[in-house]
Amino acid sequence: MGAVLAGGASSRMGTDKAFIEINGEPMVVRAVGALHAAGAAPVLVVGGDHARLSALGLDHVPDSYPGEGPLGGVITALAVRDPLDGSGPDAVVTLPCDVKAPDPTAVRSVIERLADAADRSGTGAPPADLVVPLGGGVPQWMHAGWHRSCLPRLSEAFAAGARGLSEVARQLRTVKVEVPGTNWFSDADRPEDLPPTTLGDGHTGEAGMQDADIPEIDIDELERRRAAGAAVFDVREPDEYAEVRIPGAVLVPLASVPEAVEDFRTAAAGQAVCVVCAVGGRSGQAVGFLRSLGVDAVNVAGGTNAWHQSGRPVETGPASA
Repeated sequence: MGAVLAGGASSRMGTDKAFIEINGEPMVVRAVGALHAAGAAPVLVVGGDHARLSALGLDHVPDSYPGEGPLGGVITALAVRDPLDGSGPDAVVTLPCDVKAPDPTAVRSVIERLADAADRSGTGAPPADLVVPLGGGVPQWMHAGWHRSCLPRLSEAFAAGARGLSEVARQLRTVKVEVPGTNWFSDADRPEDLPPTTLGDGHTGEAGMQDADIPEIDIDELERRRAAGAAVFDVREPDEYAEVRIPGAVLVPLASVPEAVEDFRTAAAGQAVCVVCAVGGRSGQAVGFLRSLGVDAVNVAGGTNAWHQSGRPVETGPASA
């Protein structure tokens, strides 16, 4: 079974992310379509606006734990029962409703590993409770496949106060699958994360942040370039920057990039500047814009999240004056 998790509050976006259109299609519809194309069936939307989802022709179940995060949505999906025979799904493959470019190939890699684990379980090898794809070297928990065997432990952990998917994953037998690329897991938390051509609900990308050839590096290459003296610019918002950041990264929020072009140009005189955000969406927009003006810049795939989750050192606190 496939499940699109749509129960988030969308507080940073300012409007329900599920219904923001990319290329004329609501993001939730794009996510449902990717799950269908990958072979998941049936596909349900968990949580969100029932009336609007039904109007789009989507199958919907209310989140059993509204406002409690994606773990509650996963538990809700695994607990769904067939009205005819009362059976539950063997496994659930999830996608967040705000993934910008859902890729059936990435979803299929998770489904195939789940099936492979089930096949091997009869030979004495332990089955997997969880199959999680790696994007930019980082587990993408919202894009994972959850076997029904993990439902009791998920429910127990939730009742004990756990809310993070990565937190409960430590209690599960987990298989990790490397999936290349970054577009398949890039999401949209804020208006500036959206593609410049996005239409719907009045949201568009920053003016002038146009598409261009956008070279990318991973966090391993970022580490090498930092050691060689490359400048790192962080285009997230000040609150995100204060929460956690790559040491030495200079804060330039995405909306301020056009005003700071000469700062980027000066820093790129020796070697390309490295631009980061949370996972690579906003920084990709900034790099496209900068390169269109002749500034040598590269995007960091996986962004600050990948750097932090890799165990590398970080800084916290507000930017210094």
